[in-house]
Amino acid sequence: MTKHMKSHSIAKNTMFMTMASVLQKVISFVYFAIVARNIGAVDTGKYFFALSFTTIFVVFVDMGLTNVLVREGAKIKEKIQDYFSSILLVKLFLGLLSFVAVFIIINFLGYELETKTLVYVSAITMLFDSLHLSLYGTLRAFGNLKFEALGIMVSQALTFILGTFFLFSKFPLIYLMYAFLIPSFLNVVYASSIVIFKYHLKFVPKYDKKILKYIIPIVIPFALAAIFGRIYSFSDSILLSKLAGDEVLGWYSIPSKIAYALNFVPLALVAALYPKFSEYYAHNKEKLSFAFHQSIKYLLVVALPFVVIVFLLSEDIIVYLFKTEYLNSVLPLKILMVGVIFAYLNFIFGSVLNACDRQKTQTTLIGIMMIINIVLNLLLIPSLGAVGASIAALVGNFGMFALSLFFISKFNKFDFSFLNKLFLQLFVTLFVMYAITWLIDIYFGFIVALFVGGLTYLLMLFVTRTITKKQILEMMRLTSK
Repeated sequence: MTKHMKSHSIAKNTMFMTMASVLQKVISFVYFAIVARNIGAVDTGKYFFALSFTTIFVVFVDMGLTNVLVREGAKIKEKIQDYFSSILLVKLFLGLLSFVAVFIIINFLGYELETKTLVYVSAITMLFDSLHLSLYGTLRAFGNLKFEALGIMVSQALTFILGTFFLFSKFPLIYLMYAFLIPSFLNVVYASSIVIFKYHLKFVPKYDKKILKYIIPIVIPFALAAIFGRIYSFSDSILLSKLAGDEVLGWYSIPSKIAYALNFVPLALVAALYPKFSEYYAHNKEKLSFAFHQSIKYLLVVALPFVVIVFLLSEDIIVYLFKTEYLNSVLPLKILMVGVIFAYLNFIFGSVLNACDRQKTQTTLIGIMMIINIVLNLLLIPSLGAVGASIAALVGNFGMFALSLFFISKFNKFDFSFLNKLFLQLFVTLFVMYAITWLIDIYFGFIVALFVGGLTYLLMLFVTRTITKKQILEMMRLTSK
């Protein structure tokens, strides 16, 4: 394959996955809004708990094995079958253990039968999700992401169709879990058929001592980072359910889902810049510093208007999308939106640490903040409920931001004059946008305010020279390859 063809292939794959990820998040958010509006806060709490609980255990099935499959399989494509068969064996074993662990723990925690049944079905979905994750991993190793992108979009669309049908047909709550289970199973069938018939791989687990001995040491840092990150992200939902009840978790699920839906902004930027960070760290430290500072700038430029507008119009958004039953979600949403600023920067900082051979530092930091986050949730949830969980998330995101910044500064100098100028420009831009959006909301409603606020922000970016035409072209050149 020529260099041009390879670059074209990478560009196509990136386009496919970016489109699929954005569409998936949009459909997922709209679907969740429909579900929450129709089943009420208590059932939303049960539904969200079941998904969050089993999402933690998914990481124990995969343990970073898919990352290793992609990385090592891409190096030596002739060995993809050996890696896939060995990893499949390990995942079947881990999947069985994880399902048993889910069964034991959910019964030990003493939840009612309906909640336990939701968890059981979600746990089966977890096993299918882990299987098609590795199947798509083999396709990534072959450099083909279009089938995965299609699978992601169709699967999410099918969940939406089935779920809304079950919902408006007044089926019991358990059927909303079937709306995940059925597409996940079909995704396994779809992905395995491509792997078997197009790439002629065998869907057969195999014990290969040599392969496993090679894989396991590589997996450990991936596994630890994945476990810490997953527990850090979802432990608040589990603790809220147990310490505050389903209704409070239902209130918290709304701001949590809104914050998660906006993750495509930093994810897209990190996907484009991570390879460049690695390249510049090895060959050109000045370019690394430039790319790092520019990534902070463009992330803030893109993310901050979302944060400010959601913060300002949080009550209107909650009532319009989720009804007045969820008014107790407004304050947690405001707090989480402040934390989102640091969470998004942490995507950049984590990417820099990993790209610059500081993955052990990154894993350690996630582990430390996981412990702090759990302790804060245990202290704050009993008295403050969803607000307490939001405060814990804000403190955790800020703590991760501060620690990451400290370690990055040891090998990458900060241009404080650049950052001070950026913050001043953004402050003026956002202040004007905030004021105009607030006034428009009072007189014309929040839908018009959203539109006018967005236009005001774009105009002010150029008025304050936060963004110039030259800088846009520079960033496009930085990420184009």
